[in-house]
Amino acid sequence: MRVHFLTDDVPLRDREQFWYDVVANQVVKLSFNDRPDPTTFRGQVDTHTAGRFTLYEFQTTHRAEAGQVRRHTSDKFALCQVLREEVYVTVPTHARATEIRLHPGDIGVSSCEWPTLVTKKGEAHGRGIVIPGAVLAPLLTGGRLTAPVGVPAGSPLGSLLGVTFDAAVAQVPLLSPELGDAVLQNLCGLAALACGASEEGRWNGRDALRAARLEAAKQYIEQHLAESDLTPANTAAALGISLRQLHLLFEPTGTSFMQYVTQRRLLQCRATLRSPTSFRRSVADIAFGWGFNSLATFYRAFQHEFGMPPAALRAVGVFAQAD
Repeated sequence: MRVHFLTDDVPLRDREQFWYDVVANQVVKLSFNDRPDPTTFRGQVDTHTAGRFTLYEFQTTHRAEAGQVRRHTSDKFALCQVLREEVYVTVPTHARATEIRLHPGDIGVSSCEWPTLVTKKGEAHGRGIVIPGAVLAPLLTGGRLTAPVGVPAGSPLGSLLGVTFDAAVAQVPLLSPELGDAVLQNLCGLAALACGASEEGRWNGRDALRAARLEAAKQYIEQHLAESDLTPANTAAALGISLRQLHLLFEPTGTSFMQYVTQRRLLQCRATLRSPTSFRRSVADIAFGWGFNSLATFYRAFQHEFGMPPAALRAVGVFAQAD
């Protein structure tokens, strides 16, 4: 289920409260230390429910230099990706206040039940995932968090968490609730490793690490697909893993690293051949432009993948457009 709310159609005097109510209902309860000008206040909330989880992104013209207070009383956790530098001062139950400083790209994990003061510059903007306690708690040592956890974006685990989070934001809304739930469950395994995993959490974490590394490898491939020197060796080096580990990542998919690269290049070549803006480009130019360094190899692979040579597919596309 998706929810999209924008305050533009709400009377000025009611906009702030409507925005608060939607955020509280869909994500967490918020309040701000500053009071906005009702004539300029604007807020937006986007959420997507996938099984037991809720993906969220909210934005408002509230200026947050003075801080904002978040309170919630339910058995849930929040995983958020920081978009600008923020300082969190959280008061865990029966514990002293804990302060963590997060930089852009960092991941924060906290319990929704803790009162939290967030200080950041600029308009309030947050995105993350609300995780049911019953999902994450069994994966944590002692079944709970004792303090908020910040995971630096530049750390190995933070990098994988960021990749997995970005992939979830892009893919989960396109999946069925059951599949979306499974994807986010996988992310919880990584979160548990960052927060201190139980024995069950370590087992889940190993699977989550493997999936996150595969996703990172695919993202690297996508970014360098047009480069003819894209190889397993330089990909493994860029990801900080061994060549053997890279090949093991692809083994369960039934497709090797180079088979995956070739398939992605062929799909891009097919899309380019069908594009009306590329009708003047030669087949060779398109093939070399997407990283193939042998025309003979390209023609064989294209025929095998699509059942016709590139020129025939282009002719079919032109004929269809003419109709």
